[in-house]
Amino acid sequence: MLMITSKIDKTVEKYYMLSEGDFVAVGVSGGADSMLLLRYLLEKREVLNLRLLVLNVEHGIREETSQQDTAFVKHFCEENEVEFSCLSINAPQEAASAGMGVEEYSRKRRYEFFKSFGADKIATAHSLSDNVETLLFRLSRGTAVKGCCGIPAVRGNIIRPLIECTSAEIRLACRKEGIPFVIDETNSDNAYARNYIRNKIVPDFERLNPSFEKAAMRLIQNANETEEYMMQQTADCFEQCYADNSLQLKELRQYHPAVIKRVIIRMLAENGVTLDELHLSGVYALLNKQGKYQIKNNLFAVSDKCTLRLAVFEKTVDFEKITVNKKIISKADFLNNCELLKKEFAFYCDYDKISGDLTVRSRKSGDRISPAGRNVSKSLKKFYNEEKIPVEERENIPVLCDENGIIGIYGRCCDESVKIDNTTQSVLLININL
Repeated sequence: MLMITSKIDKTVEKYYMLSEGDFVAVGVSGGADSMLLLRYLLEKREVLNLRLLVLNVEHGIREETSQQDTAFVKHFCEENEVEFSCLSINAPQEAASAGMGVEEYSRKRRYEFFKSFGADKIATAHSLSDNVETLLFRLSRGTAVKGCCGIPAVRGNIIRPLIECTSAEIRLACRKEGIPFVIDETNSDNAYARNYIRNKIVPDFERLNPSFEKAAMRLIQNANETEEYMMQQTADCFEQCYADNSLQLKELRQYHPAVIKRVIIRMLAENGVTLDELHLSGVYALLNKQGKYQIKNNLFAVSDKCTLRLAVFEKTVDFEKITVNKKIISKADFLNNCELLKKEFAFYCDYDKISGDLTVRSRKSGDRISPAGRNVSKSLKKFYNEEKIPVEERENIPVLCDENGIIGIYGRCCDESVKIDNTTQSVLLININL
C-alpha cells in the first residue's frame, strides 16, 4: 500500500468518490500526479471491483516528446493489464481554426474524449497545488467568492482524489514507492501563466509562509462553504421574487445586495446572458428607479419600479411600407354597427375634423396627445406609462397625424380634437396591416 494512500482514502470517502463496481476512466498524461493517481486506483481495483480505463491525450504540442510520453503510459498499462486508449490532436492548429486559445481548446477536447466512453466516474489528477495555482490565477484577473472555490473535488461524475495532496507530497510518494513518471519540459516555460505562478509566485508566498498551500486550502474550503450558503440564499430569494419572467422589486429589495446581485445574474443566466461587473452594476442601479439599461446590442434590462425584466428592443414595423385601410361611413351607420366595426377597425374618429393629409409614423421625442374625454394634455411617454405599454413595444405602435399634429394612437385612443361628438357627420375608420 502506498504511504499516501490513507490521505487519499480520506478525500475519496469524504466526497463519496468511488463505489463498488465503478467503471472509472482515468486521465493519465504520464506525469507524477497522474501516475500516482493510476497506482492508487490499481490498489483499489480488486478491493472495489473497479474497471479501469486509462485515457491519454497527445496534444501535438511537444511533437516527438509527447509521443514518447504516450508510449510510456501505454507500456505501463500493458504491464499492469489496464485498458488504454489515446486521442491525438494538433491543438495549436485546431485551436486557431476554432478561434480558441490552445489551453482552452485542449481542455475542451480532453473532457469530450473522457466523457465519450460512458464511464461511471472520470478521475483526473488535479492536486492541491493545482487548486492553489487556479486560485492565484483567478485572483490576478479579479474574481468573486465563487472563483475562490477553486477546482471542485467532485463535479458531476468527475472525481479528483488527489485534490488535497500537494505536488511535493505526490513527488515524494512517487520517489519512495518507485512510481515511474515523465517530466513535461514545458513546465519550466514561464511564458505560460500557470507555470509562472507555479515557478515564481508560489515560492514567494512560501517564503512568507512555508505552509502556504495548506493555508490556501483553508481559504478554498471556507469559500466553498460560503458559496454553498449563498447559493441556497439565492435560490430562496429567486423563488420568492421571480414571477412572470420578472423580478418583483418590492420583495427583492428586502434582501442583502450580495444576494440581489446573484439573483440578477441567475435571471440573466436563465436567458442565456452572462454579465461582467460593469453591466451588473448598471442593472443593479435599476432597483430604485424607472428606466432601462443596455446589456448588449438590443437587449436591455427594464425597470418600472415594480418589476425588473429583460426586454429586446427591436423596431419590427417599417412605417414606410405599412398598408393603411380606410373607410368613411355616416355617423348613423357607425352607431348602428358600432361593436362589429370596432372589431374590424382599431381606430376611428370624426373624419371632418382632420386637417390635410393623414400620415402614420412611429413616436417622436416631444410628442403629446390629449386623449378624448380626459380633458388633459400629456406627453406620449406618460400616456404609454399610464397604459402600461411595455417600453420595448412603443417604437412599433403607429401614431396617426394630420397637418396639425397627432390625432390618435392606433389601437389606443383618438385625440380630443377629432373625437366623435354631437356635430359629427362622417366617421373615419382605420385598420393598419403591420
